[in-house]
Amino acid sequence: MRRRPDGLTPGALRDSLRRTGAGTREALTLWLATRAALVAFSLLATWLLGLSDAARGRVGGTPLTGSTAWVLERFTWWDSFHFLRIADLGYLPPGLPCCDQAFLPGYPISIAAVAPLLGGDLALAGFVVSVVASAAAAVGLWHLAERVAGAGAGRAAVLLLAAMPYGFFLTAVYSEALFLGLALAAWLAGLRRHWWLAGSLAALSTAVRINGLFLALGLAVMLLVQLRQDGAWPFRGAGAAAGDRRGWPGTLRQALPLGLPALTYLAWTLYLWWRTGSPNAWQEAQRLGWDRHVAPPWTGLGEGVSSLLAARAPNIVVSRFADLLLAVLGIVVVVVLLRLRRWAEAAYMLPSVAVLVCSTTLISTPRYAVLWFPAFLLLAGAARTRPRLVPALALLGVPWLALVALSFSAHLWTA
Repeated sequence: MRRRPDGLTPGALRDSLRRTGAGTREALTLWLATRAALVAFSLLATWLLGLSDAARGRVGGTPLTGSTAWVLERFTWWDSFHFLRIADLGYLPPGLPCCDQAFLPGYPISIAAVAPLLGGDLALAGFVVSVVASAAAAVGLWHLAERVAGAGAGRAAVLLLAAMPYGFFLTAVYSEALFLGLALAAWLAGLRRHWWLAGSLAALSTAVRINGLFLALGLAVMLLVQLRQDGAWPFRGAGAAAGDRRGWPGTLRQALPLGLPALTYLAWTLYLWWRTGSPNAWQEAQRLGWDRHVAPPWTGLGEGVSSLLAARAPNIVVSRFADLLLAVLGIVVVVVLLRLRRWAEAAYMLPSVAVLVCSTTLISTPRYAVLWFPAFLLLAGAARTRPRLVPALALLGVPWLALVALSFSAHLWTA
């Protein structure tokens, strides 16, 4: 029987493609059904409870106009206006020296590219980009979980992502969905040893969020693990006896594309330096706009406790509690990954959590946690032997997700 270079016979290849197609359809069905329910709930609850009237005085940016405004206002708030303004006017328009430069250009560029297809409606374009990217992320998570955690884990992972309370932001005019879709695709490409594809996707994700650099670190560790298993340079003599013995040129060819994310960030830094005259413009915008800068981990956690104790408004209490809870859970996930020797996932998670904990504020940690896909893989793997885990977490997550949707629709601080 003739085999392909990847070791699959034609029959095995057909079976693999059939399973892949079925998994993709299942992931899309689950995700789009839950997102449609979430959108319908947000719109209906806003109308019935009069939340749009309460939100009218909380604009937070240029009010939306047009026939889609009332609907899109339910998914456009806070950071959304930064993205929409960048898509419309670019960076640093006259009279606005700060702080749009805290947001990387990938998502605004996507909005600007799609908007002409939708009559120039930037908010609608941002919503469409997020919905499409989140669907791609769900498909990627399904296939990644099936590969990493075993058969049946894909469904569990997608359901957990759908029930994640702050997964609401995957449907909002925010950059999380686009980053997650690119990140999961890059991770799958790395597992399949398509390193130029993985590096290119990671570079695109870096243009969306700074977390793309953490993704590149995880991919680099993944490559090292693969090289060690293969007995390839610099692990000559280690791992499998029949490994790759081509020496350092072969290793270099595989590693080279993983430098693309760093080049993307360098290009962004040089652009801001040219526009602002400061080589640290991105960090300065973070500090001026949100008072976020590097600090010892006890400072971040201590600030989280202090903010929770000082909170009075119900939505702020919930938000500050979630900040602290997810920061602690993020640390737990990192420890578990290290104990399980899942080095690549730990390498992605460690800086993702550290950049929040080792700063002066934990604000928005729950929203950033949507990007922690290794946590969903861990839970999906555990669900294979604990069938009640996913229903239990969904029972906790869905009511909280409804609260997040209501809070965002009323234009209250959410995350």
